[in-house]
Amino acid sequence: MKKISDDRSKISDLLPIDLKMEILKRLPVKTLGRFLCLSKEYASIIRRRDFMKLYLTESTNSPQRLIFTFENKTHWKHFFFSASPWEQEEEDEMSPQNEDESSSSACVATYHMKCHSQPYTTIAPSVHGLICYGHPSKLMVYNPSTRRSITLPKIDSQRINMYHFLGYDPIHGDYKVLCMTVGMHVYKGRGMAQELRVLTLGNGNSWRLIEDFPPHFLDYHYSPDICINGVLYYGALLDIKRPAVMSFDVKSEKFHHIKGPDCDLRPKLKSFNGKLVALFSTNGGFELWALEDAAKHEWAKKLFVSDIDCWRNGCMFQVFCLTDECEFIFAPKELGKPPFSLLYYDPQENIEGTVHIQGITELKLPLWDNDSDRRLISIFSGQVENLMCL
Repeated sequence: MKKISDDRSKISDLLPIDLKMEILKRLPVKTLGRFLCLSKEYASIIRRRDFMKLYLTESTNSPQRLIFTFENKTHWKHFFFSASPWEQEEEDEMSPQNEDESSSSACVATYHMKCHSQPYTTIAPSVHGLICYGHPSKLMVYNPSTRRSITLPKIDSQRINMYHFLGYDPIHGDYKVLCMTVGMHVYKGRGMAQELRVLTLGNGNSWRLIEDFPPHFLDYHYSPDICINGVLYYGALLDIKRPAVMSFDVKSEKFHHIKGPDCDLRPKLKSFNGKLVALFSTNGGFELWALEDAAKHEWAKKLFVSDIDCWRNGCMFQVFCLTDECEFIFAPKELGKPPFSLLYYDPQENIEGTVHIQGITELKLPLWDNDSDRRLISIFSGQVENLMCL
């Protein structure tokens, strides 16, 4: 037995580092976690920055999962689930389809964790599946792939009105948390940005105070913030009446403001075909405004959909998410009878369908089951196998 082990070690020693990385990048995170304990050599490879970027690139080419956040107001809790609607086969391939090519499928959700949803507790939109959540005295980052969390250094500030955002720098492979403290709410719930700090995730890093940023109000009517190609975007006001979008370059840590689209509605910031879009709900459907030129503050109306039937099984479905495949994900805000269902729509191919997700409504869990006061807060796409927190 020892002879076989020695032979395998000799063969492994002969493999070039690039080939080892090519082999390792195809393995799931759980397997790589075991490798950390078995071999110092493989542990050093897995923790290399270039390998982590390579692994993330490989993962993003695989089917991605959705991250769901639910809130239980009765018990002040947030609950996190994930599911992959696209990995399942259609329930009935022989069922007749209408001219819009409607279909139905099913999948099973995975429950991850719960956290407090008390006042001043915020959750940043997921980036590659990572979830940054917590309150001013304790911020944490959770990785669904490893089911592990890391606690971020405490922020030295007396202010309690604090908001945080998660971004990714694809050049260096760095995840950064941007933390903003705001002053008193002076106009319809908006607060003036007072202090901005940034933290690069990693061992021993600390919060850095950003000195230079444009004066602006955080606009809570834009929801949520989003990171696209290394730029973090969030809703802002240059004064109490001029809506804008603030951009934060995750690599350079520089801020710029972008005038908002000429539309007097409450938008959701999303990604569509690799561009920032402002999604507006209207009586007849929704409007999609794409940012064409940030420097020139140019937006273009890209899509208007008015023929989607959003009333299903006694529930009103609303847009929660846009996937990397440019599919719109609709869901009911209130959690009703099982199963929990999604409606997806591809406007480019004019294809729509329904996905029934098991394991959410039916889950037996303290403070979760048998409680009618549960509602969906957010759906984020792009959860992939990620080595952060491993």
